[in-house]
Amino acid sequence: MTRAFWRSFAGYNALLLSVGAVALFTIVSAAFVYSGRAQREADEALRAARVDRLVLEVIADLLDAETAQRGFIITNTESYLEPYASALVDFERDAAELRLRASEIDEGRAIPAAAVEEMLGEGRRKMDLVKSNLAEVRAGRLDDTRLVIASDRGKAIMDAVRTKGAAIRDIATAHRIRSAARMREASATLTTLITLGVAMIVVLAIGAAAFLRRHVRELEATRRDLIEANEDLEARVGERTKGVLRANDELQRYAYIVSHDLRAPLVNIMGFTAELETATAALRAHLEQVGGDRSDPVVAQAFLAAEEDIPEALGFIRSSMHRMDALINEILKLSRAGRRLLEPESLDVQALVEECIAAIRQRFDEVEAEVTIEGRLPAIVSDRAGLEQIFTNLLDNAAKYLVAERPGRIVVRGRIERADAIFEVEDNGRGVAEADRERIFELFRRAGPQDRPGEGIGLAHTRAMARRLGGDVTVSSDGVGGTVFRVVVAKDLALRIRRGET
Repeated sequence: MTRAFWRSFAGYNALLLSVGAVALFTIVSAAFVYSGRAQREADEALRAARVDRLVLEVIADLLDAETAQRGFIITNTESYLEPYASALVDFERDAAELRLRASEIDEGRAIPAAAVEEMLGEGRRKMDLVKSNLAEVRAGRLDDTRLVIASDRGKAIMDAVRTKGAAIRDIATAHRIRSAARMREASATLTTLITLGVAMIVVLAIGAAAFLRRHVRELEATRRDLIEANEDLEARVGERTKGVLRANDELQRYAYIVSHDLRAPLVNIMGFTAELETATAALRAHLEQVGGDRSDPVVAQAFLAAEEDIPEALGFIRSSMHRMDALINEILKLSRAGRRLLEPESLDVQALVEECIAAIRQRFDEVEAEVTIEGRLPAIVSDRAGLEQIFTNLLDNAAKYLVAERPGRIVVRGRIERADAIFEVEDNGRGVAEADRERIFELFRRAGPQDRPGEGIGLAHTRAMARRLGGDVTVSSDGVGGTVFRVVVAKDLALRIRRGET
């Protein structure tokens, strides 16, 4: 995938998300605004309807009082006054609620408070008239009362109440109609905005689907190209691996031939050295038998050659032969190890490392080093001999380079990471300088002061074996306070071999 492709993909996604977020925000905001407006208008219409109902209830209270009055006058029976008593209470209650509800409509601006008080004032006049008539009846002035009832006074008052109540109802009805109309407008606007928002989201969804479909096609095409490239790369890697293996085989054969051919003249040199030692011993015996004046320079030189110079030279020759023989043996060992077939098996690495530690325990005791295994080492499938060589070399190397200034400490730990097993051998010895961290893995190369025995082959052999086991060996160190050798090998060597990866 190119960087431009991912920038384009991210840009389109950001754009679609932004537009979708704006659409959703608009819909939600409109829903809050217009639903609130519709609710407010609905409340206004409900208040107006309540005012209309309360006007009718006030008029009904007055009519109940008048009807009860007429029944009492006609029958002179107290039970007919029960509706009147109830009407008195209901009138005051309904009057108080009418004032409250009328003041709530449009915050008191729609219905003048004076109009409500005028209507209620006429209502009280009516109640007072009824109360007066009842008092006259109880006082026995029935004829005068009938004259009052017969007059148009009560009717005029009721007509005034109805007229003023009708005016208030008209205002409330008009306000209710306007509120209902505004409520419908708000609902219609909200519906329109929601419809547009949904349409926008649908369009965005279609666009996003088309966009994703196009990018999926591009991804699929890129995936196919990547598969082809991987197949081609695997083929090239396979060819190069075969070439490296052939070169490695040739190098091993070359090492074997060279070491074998070197051994033949070395054996001859050893033989002639032994003959020279024998001849020197015979010469020295002859000189001692013949005797001679050692003050004679020639005789003294002959004795010096037989007793010191020739034996010393032969000693140097023999020491060099032993060193060369050791190097040839190491080369042969390295060559044989490279040609040896690996035999993967399930290994308890914990037990294997404990065996390696026990095998060179005397080495640790000599330097008074403490060796510990941190945690539990993981079990893997690998070559036992190869792992033994790796751990033995690293443990011996750690013991070799400990310092006398501090107690020796060597720690082994391990873990699994995906398809690899990782082991570390850490010591608190003298460390490895940064410039030497790769050189110490080269054949016949050693780092630091050459004050410890060795041929410079162990770490080279260790890395070669680790690579055969599907991994590598690296080192980290601060150069003064110790070293950590990190060994990576295949967790399942048999699987790697079946796949041709090692």
